[in-house]
Amino acid sequence: MRLTYCANGVSGHIDLPIACVEVMTAESLAELAASCHWRDHHPTALPGELTRVHLQDLDGKELGMFEVRREMRPVFTASALPGRG
Repeated sequence: MRLTYCANGVSGHIDLPIACVEVMTAESLAELAASCHWRDHHPTALPGELTRVHLQDLDGKELGMFEVRREMRPVFTASALPGRG
């Protein structure tokens, strides 16, 4: 199923399996569209703090306008050091 969106004034689309669409909320779809927008149109840029997303068409329905905020959370990964046991 094709989701057509506009993020920060740039049009795009995502082809999604029906099973995904059935369980995702409109907010989740807006987050996905914002992520795809930054990945596809600004691959080397840090995403802006706010992305305006208009979900224009999904199976003939407009899902509305959304503000998607970027949240960066620290991720910690541990590795054992040799000789420290």
